[in-house]
Amino acid sequence: MFRKSVSIDLVEPVVCLRGQPKDKQTINILRGAIRLNLSHSAIVYGITIQFVGISKTLWPEAAQHWDKHILVDSTIPISKNSVLLKKGTHAFPFEILLSNALSESIECGLGHIRYKLLCQVHVKPRLLFFIKSILQSQKPVVLIRLPFTENQQSISQTHIMNEQGGQLTLHIERGQLIPGTLLPITFHFNSLCNLNAIDQLSVKLIERQKYKAPSKQTTRILHHEIALSPNNHPNNNFTLTDSNELRMVYVVPDKHTLKVRPSAFHTNIRVRHWLQIHIKLLLNDGTIKDIQIDVSILVSLSSMDDYLNLPVYHQLPLLEEQPQTNNNVSLSLSNSTSITTSITSSISPNSWLKKIYPIKNNHVTDNNNNLMMLITAPPPLYEDILH
Repeated sequence: MFRKSVSIDLVEPVVCLRGQPKDKQTINILRGAIRLNLSHSAIVYGITIQFVGISKTLWPEAAQHWDKHILVDSTIPISKNSVLLKKGTHAFPFEILLSNALSESIECGLGHIRYKLLCQVHVKPRLLFFIKSILQSQKPVVLIRLPFTENQQSISQTHIMNEQGGQLTLHIERGQLIPGTLLPITFHFNSLCNLNAIDQLSVKLIERQKYKAPSKQTTRILHHEIALSPNNHPNNNFTLTDSNELRMVYVVPDKHTLKVRPSAFHTNIRVRHWLQIHIKLLLNDGTIKDIQIDVSILVSLSSMDDYLNLPVYHQLPLLEEQPQTNNNVSLSLSNSTSITTSITSSISPNSWLKKIYPIKNNHVTDNNNNLMMLITAPPPLYEDILH
């Protein structure tokens, strides 16, 4: 019996989108390989991979509950020529360049944005000329947008309290809010504030979810408020230091208790967060002054280290040296994606591909030398793409 299967493997579990969506100079790369298992030799007539992104918002009131939009749909030919493959495992590496304008993956109660890869392999047994089949496989792809550079470390704001030059300086030591962590906030009042004492102080995390259905011309907004509790002043004892400073450390509930969504910036699904700080001050002249401050902040369900610390790959001993050539093929797609496939390489396969697939060089016939290099060679280096 002729058994065959195809699957898609990704090098990194997620693709990190860096910077703002308007930054068109940033390149994001989706790397992986199509894996083909054959129990007998077969002829492959073509291999394609398709990158698809879909936005859906839920509207229970409408006849059609879902408002669906296709964000990206690009089909990329990996191999167009017929090639004879022997029994065993064959890998076709690919590298897809993703536009920074793509939205991150979103999973909300009333909508989601999801991406996936689909591949098709046209194959038939070597000796059975009238039996052809199309092997199909798909793989979900998760896109995560990392916090902007200016929001990664801390946030500082200055507020004018009176005409005499009284200023309140607010310093938030985290620009990114993560459930289960601590949020330190420092309040500094200069001498011109004429401050006697802090009567009340409260901090809330505000979440606003905005869903749009362009085909229905409808918008839905959900508003959510979470009060944060301090762990260093449990009795609301707001005592200032000699330098008129007050440092509060607030406890951010864990993700099982804090029912919020990560910040998202797509047109149809937008999730914004900010801190709402209310301060009631008692001044030296006996009057009371109320101050409300709104500070935008990003919410992520995991720390940046979970996204940036990628696995370490080690070089494995190579079985054979690859022939040295310099032919490269670049395939351009739509504004959303493009792909660069390395047909040949001047060096032997990189360790990431050798680690996933122990590929040998005798999987194809000698008269298909170019495609043999496509099967065994890894994608080009980042430096080769950028320059």
